[in-house]
Amino acid sequence: MIEHKDRERLGVSVRRATKSYGIFTALDEVSLEVQPGEFMSILGPSGSGKTTFLGILGGFVQPTSGSIWLGDRDITLEPPHRRNIGIVFQNYALFPHMNVGDNITFPLRARRLPKSTWGPKLKAALDMVELGGYENRKIHELSGGQRQRVALARAMIFEPGLILMDEPLSALDKQLRETMQIELKRLHKRLGATIVYVTHDQREALTMSDRVAIMNKGRFAQIDTPERLHDNPASAFVARFIGEATLLPVRRGDKHTVLLGETPLQTALSVPPGENLRLVVHSEKLVVADPGLSGMNLLDATVTDTLYQGESIRVFVSLAGGGELSFRLPSNHAGRALLKAPGERISLALHPEDTIVVPDEA
Repeated sequence: MIEHKDRERLGVSVRRATKSYGIFTALDEVSLEVQPGEFMSILGPSGSGKTTFLGILGGFVQPTSGSIWLGDRDITLEPPHRRNIGIVFQNYALFPHMNVGDNITFPLRARRLPKSTWGPKLKAALDMVELGGYENRKIHELSGGQRQRVALARAMIFEPGLILMDEPLSALDKQLRETMQIELKRLHKRLGATIVYVTHDQREALTMSDRVAIMNKGRFAQIDTPERLHDNPASAFVARFIGEATLLPVRRGDKHTVLLGETPLQTALSVPPGENLRLVVHSEKLVVADPGLSGMNLLDATVTDTLYQGESIRVFVSLAGGGELSFRLPSNHAGRALLKAPGERISLALHPEDTIVVPDEA
């Protein structure tokens, strides 16, 4: 297996790709540049175009117009088996009648590589996913996490320039899924492979990716780092889709001020132009106001309900000027000491750096 420093790493470029099915447009002139060695996630709701986009990268769907480049090679019309792309499917697509070793080496057999080269590549692939010694195991003898590792090893054994992953963790339970997210991230760092990862799970995308491309109605709504997507959404759609946010209507005061009802709020970033604006309030950005805090935006509210969720308590409030939102307190002693009962008044603070305003459009 080629080591990280020697592995050929290829970027992928999608240029104004459109895919239409009759009058329905699944992809609408989308463009995306994925850098060599980058972990790029495609995130979006059902029907947004994620699967179609992955299909044109893999060669399973032909674009109506536009082109796809792998490195400096135009692969738009190339069939899947000639693209040198590794693919991990949602259901793993393992062969139940083959053992682990035969499943992993199947791409080598399909490419008619000399059988004398299979052994070292298989050993390296098994070691890579920490399944050394499992080559003779039957697929039905493996756990869900082990099957996922086999699918990964099979996608990587022939050292592809690009690896596509179609919701590969969706069949796993929550705890195993989170463990595999961390393992995949570590594996990516070790190998330096270029990965395009499709998911509908925002936390998964934010956890694993160098950048995330959010799709909506066949177009990219925003392509950015996880931190910027969360803290600086480009639109109301992105803000609603990323994080635990409440969007409240506000009016523009000046370049760095908006009015929530009659309450002025200071913003660190410039307020966007237009009349139809929304304040994005993430639950974790709000804190209970303290006399020691300064330079904060203050919101007067009444507690309406509380919800215990293990590591935190979600508190729902009604704002004095109208509107409802929620914030979180840690469920430890310090957090509980700040907790108010339903019906009690509370003052919340929001830092200007966390006072984000977006246009209310997709």
